[in-house]
Amino acid sequence: MKRFIDEGKTWDSFTHAPVLVVCPFCQSNAQVFQQELSNQPKKSIVFSCLSCCKTFDQDQQQQNNLGYFDEINVEINQTCSCKRGKYYFSQSYAQPSVLPPFIKLNCTFCQKEQVYTSPYPLFTYKIPRKSGFEINKDPFFGYRLYLTTETRHGLIFVYNTEQLNDLKAYISAELRQKTCTNKNKAYLSRLPAWIKSTRNRKEILKAILRLEQMASTIQPLTNK
Repeated sequence: MKRFIDEGKTWDSFTHAPVLVVCPFCQSNAQVFQQELSNQPKKSIVFSCLSCCKTFDQDQQQQNNLGYFDEINVEINQTCSCKRGKYYFSQSYAQPSVLPPFIKLNCTFCQKEQVYTSPYPLFTYKIPRKSGFEINKDPFFGYRLYLTTETRHGLIFVYNTEQLNDLKAYISAELRQKTCTNKNKAYLSRLPAWIKSTRNRKEILKAILRLEQMASTIQPLTNK
């Protein structure tokens, strides 16, 4: 019998490792990490994208207004003809010229394929400079988390592979025990009931597998 012991880890517990985010400039995966400063106890929080080579810290972000981006968001949320699943897509783009010519989606239940072509449902919005512990955002810059996937119940997202492994161990466990006293702060205790439900275990593990496949394509930073 697989056993998992909840040690009371919070979302903060996973920020010592790079947080994987979507680059607001090129939409590729990027990283937010803590960097030691010489002769200073305080660490610098740095954003870095290997695809478009953008790198800056929080001070530079504030000075150059790098936390606000006018983005075009394409959102598709349509019920499938099977009536038990849906087609869902939500992605932001820096400008209309980079919108994809078509989007292929599979029903979350029956896997039937549907192709959507432009024009798509669009709206424009601004990302706040620092949105704190908002859903699906990193806690330092407020950028969207890269390791995010959709299920028929809602989104599953994590900061990085360390948290993903922790979540997988929790979901896989047949016996879940707690040793922590800060139950209200522990991130596992605050998960939605549908994620923690053993009835949804197979579906959640499939979603975690998708996240693992996404994580396997990430190129590690070498300039930290």
